[in-house]
Parts: sequence; C-alpha cells; structure tokens
Amino acid sequence: MAQVLMAWELGGHLGHLTRLRPVATALKARGHTVSFALRDVMGGRAVLPPALGRVYQAPVAINTAPRPAWTMADVLLACGYGHAPGLAGLVAAWQSLIEASGCGMVIADHAPTALLAARVMGVPAVHIGHGFTVPPRLSPLPVFRDWAPPPDTHAAEVDAQVLRCVNTVLGEAGAAPLERLCDLFYPERTLLCTWPELDHYGGLGRRAEDAIGPDCEYAPGVEPVWPTGSGPHVLAYLRRSHPGHAEVLHALANMGVPTLCYLPGEGPEPVSAPTLHYSRQPIDLQRALPRCSLVVCHAGQASVAQALRLGIPVLMLPEHAEQHLLARQLERSGAGVNAAMQAQPVAYAALIAAMLRADGPHAAAARAVAARHAAFDPAMLTARVVEAAESVLT
Repeated sequence: MAQVLMAWELGGHLGHLTRLRPVATALKARGHTVSFALRDVMGGRAVLPPALGRVYQAPVAINTAPRPAWTMADVLLACGYGHAPGLAGLVAAWQSLIEASGCGMVIADHAPTALLAARVMGVPAVHIGHGFTVPPRLSPLPVFRDWAPPPDTHAAEVDAQVLRCVNTVLGEAGAAPLERLCDLFYPERTLLCTWPELDHYGGLGRRAEDAIGPDCEYAPGVEPVWPTGSGPHVLAYLRRSHPGHAEVLHALANMGVPTLCYLPGEGPEPVSAPTLHYSRQPIDLQRALPRCSLVVCHAGQASVAQALRLGIPVLMLPEHAEQHLLARQLERSGAGVNAAMQAQPVAYAALIAAMLRADGPHAAAARAVAARHAAFDPAMLTARVVEAAESVLT
C-alpha cells in the first residue's frame, strides 16, 4: 500500500479540494495512506473529514505582483515562474513537503509546482483537473483571454520565458529539461475531468474522448427549505462579491418565483421577499435540484454539471476569466446563458422568464446535454482517477 500526497496550489475556491476528496476517500478505502498539501488549510477543514489524512500548508509564491493573464504561462509567471532562483526555492519547499509526507506519488489538482518538484525527485504523479487547469498539449500554450487579445507574439514569448525558468531549475537539479512548457502539465498520467460542453478551451487541441467527465458527486449539505409559492422553482448559489447578485435576486422576488439561495458570508440579506429563502450553509443539492427548473450560479463546474445531469438550464454570473470561459462554452451549447455577455444592464426578469419555460430552447438544450451524458456516473470518474494512481505505482 502506498503513501499518496494530494496537492492543491493555485486557485481561490474549494472546487479543487472537492474534486480531490472522493479520490482520497476511495484510495484510503483501498488501504492507501493519504495526506494533503492545501492552498487553503482553513477552508479545507470545512471539506475534509479530519480522519481522512494529515494536512500540510502548500508552499505558494508570495510578494508577487498581479499581472494580466492571457495564457496559462502568464498564470505561472504571476506565481513565481519568471525568476529561476525564486522558483527553485518554491520547488525546494515542495520537495521538503513531499519528503515529510513520505509519499510515493503525487496527485495534483492545479498544483504545477508540485508536479515540477515531483519531476525533479523522480516521484510519479497524476494530474487531474477541468479544462482550464489542464491546458491543451500545444506549444505555445494557447490564449484563453481572446476577447481582449495580446500582441501576436505574446503567447510564444511568455511561453519561452517560463520554459527557460523551469528548465533552469530542472537543470540545476540534474533533471531532464522539458521540450515544451505544456509538458509540465502531463506527468505519468493526466486526466481531463470535464465534458466537451464545459471545456474552457472549447476542445482546442483535444479529442472528444479525452474528456472523461466532470467532478460532480454531491457534497454534504443542509436540508433544502423552500419558500412558499407555486410554479417553477429556482436554486441560486451567489456570492456577495458579484455586483449583479442583488439584481438577480430582485428580479426573482419581483417575479414571485420560489427561490432558495445559498449566500455565504456575513452581511444582511440583499432582498427580502416571501418567495426568497436564504441559507448560509451549503445546501444538499441531491435533494434540492430535482425540484428546480433553473440554477443560477457563478459557473463553477461542479454546480453546472450537477444541474445539467438533470436537464436543468443554468444562468451564469462569472466572476473571473476561468468561470467566464466555462460560461461562454456552455452558452454555445444553448443550455446556459452567460450574463457577462448580455447587453448591460442585464434584463434579468425577461431572461429568467425565458429560461424557465419548460418548452423553451434553454430547457431543451439542457435536456439534450443530459441525454448525451446519461451513462455518466461520477463514482466511475473517481474510479478512473484511482486506477490511474495505482497504475503509476506499479
């Protein structure tokens, strides 16, 4: 039986950790020992049972200046990959953590420096993630912010800059250099955990069969308490940080649509109405979704996929480029609407009314997505990742 380190380095929300949790649970059930290196150890306590495994703070770059990101190479550049001595220090910290954990392999989710350290040490690794964190195997790494494109030479130049930095670190450690920067994301095994309809890169440089399905197992949550009211029901997962969250809730309240809203964080309820009910705790979606005709969220993959599996259309309010890319891709399928692409100010009431129509195009497209993936089982996705992990151990 093996010691396995689950690594999460980049990204601001807990979706990466909820993708790792069922894999860790399955590995432990098979007799392996699991530990975690987490970007957010405080948030991790709300997601991981304490008995599942030891938790370490993931090494992350500090004192780095924010910069615009057009490619994944830009993302790396903003995380310490533009200065070889600094990156060497970050890699050394990951090496120390890998040694301290005693692990014989690494499973990484948005943890490029964990992958780099594993490569330096000769420790096998499995990389899992959705379309954004598993970029296409192309050189240079492609531009994703194409709505505000950089100069024509930018992608190649930043790719080469980051590759030089990575190869300097590898060379100083006596490890083989990378031929292409994209190879960093493809260790012994890489699994693209999404559907083609949700691939942030729109299938660029991929085969349809590369996408093995999204992580969308239901997480624990509180019992849904619906407000009174008849007609189609709406489930919303909104953050106060999005400037349009109150507008959406006002529209739902004015329409009299029974709405259950998970609104985390401190602060007053932005809208009060008898047809609106708020929860400060995550809701049990397995019980809540079957009653819904529409989901409103910020385009996190798990929430979107859970709705689509039941043929429910999704109104998306993305907060950053990663979510915008997924929302744009789903909008192309017809099963969702990206509010960021609507004329401003968004006419939410009319938009919601159209999306709630059971005989409307959005509901029909969502049902079509559900039909295409009717055979998908999230538990089988977990089994595929476990199989990949055990295959690199032999």
